[in-house]
Amino acid sequence: MTWVVDTCVLLDLVCNDQAFAECASRALQVKMDDVLTIAPLTYVELAPQFLGDATRQDEFLRSLWIECDFDGNKDAVLAAHKAWYEHITRKRAGQVAKRPIADIMIGAYAMQKGGLITRNEDDFRVLYPNLTIFNPAKQ
Repeated sequence: MTWVVDTCVLLDLVCNDQAFAECASRALQVKMDDVLTIAPLTYVELAPQFLGDATRQDEFLRSLWIECDFDGNKDAVLAAHKAWYEHITRKRAGQVAKRPIADIMIGAYAMQKGGLITRNEDDFRVLYPNLTIFNPAKQ
């Protein structure tokens, strides 16, 4: 099976979140024999955590054996990566409103791939009731 790893799980790891980093790590270890991937949108959402540096971000993902299938749209994803980093920078400065509808796109991508690893289970259940979800916080 292919599992799509949600942004929150990766942020738990990269930020070493006290409440969730350990369960996020265990979740990826449990699913290691399957294919782990991220939606292109997750790739974009991670940009601020790596200060817009795609090379550092790629190294992080490779260290977790997580793939990102750009579906032939790598240039577009990298452009969005840069734009998102700039958007978040402006948002933190109080210059823009709430974030875009990222969870809708991640859920759609996960439905196509097979499953989703996320702590935000309720956010996805409403939109995608048939989505197979693995919640690391409930393990």
